[in-house]
Amino acid sequence: MPSVTITREECVALVRYDRGAKANALSHETILDLTRAAEELAVDTTCHVVLLAGTEKRFSAGVDLDDAGLWRPGEGGVARSEAMAAGGRMVDRWTRLPQVCIAAVEGPAIGGGAILALAADFRVMGEGSYFRFPEVRLGMTLGWGGLPLLAALVGPARAKLMLFTDARIESCEAERLGLCERAVPAGAALAAAQEMAAGIAACPPMALRMTKRTVDSHCRRNWASGFEADQFFLSRLLSEETG
Repeated sequence: MPSVTITREECVALVRYDRGAKANALSHETILDLTRAAEELAVDTTCHVVLLAGTEKRFSAGVDLDDAGLWRPGEGGVARSEAMAAGGRMVDRWTRLPQVCIAAVEGPAIGGGAILALAADFRVMGEGSYFRFPEVRLGMTLGWGGLPLLAALVGPARAKLMLFTDARIESCEAERLGLCERAVPAGAALAAAQEMAAGIAACPPMALRMTKRTVDSHCRRNWASGFEADQFFLSRLLSEETG
């Protein structure tokens, strides 16, 4: 059974990913499947709004650190660097999706899972869901385009504080800070996201795409893209060497 599925209802597509275990952590294969899903939808001119969801209880606990496919231990530096860049490519595809994208978040959205949620245009969070960004405490930088996305939403000072303290940001606090647009009861995130999608889909589709593209060209430039993949690669090597 594929970990990523796409279902369509008129002009709205729902992308769900479910590994069936491991807190819905992002494996190498799941990352590739999510990348392909974004690429497939990007060329679908009949789809105007995309919903992105994990399972009913977990958005994603982040990267599956036990998946050797993500790190390629024992291989050369170039091969390892390319493998580690897969997550950044996935987030880039979702960030540049021409359709409006809404993430429905239940449960934890940690690290890479949180970055994936930030790649959406809007986020709806169920009660009990939360964001965490533990990378700095783990000796790594926040990669995958996460730094620009986070700073654009909450500002540079708050972004740094979240990263340096590994804060757990619950749904109501996330709404107050601008990390999500709606905080709803537990289990209601997808239904609320579908309601939001129906309202947005009533707009003329070309106007939706043009407006999103114009706003994003100003507010969603990935100023970290030139060095973040290398930083992540080097910090991973350093953590392996120091144990």
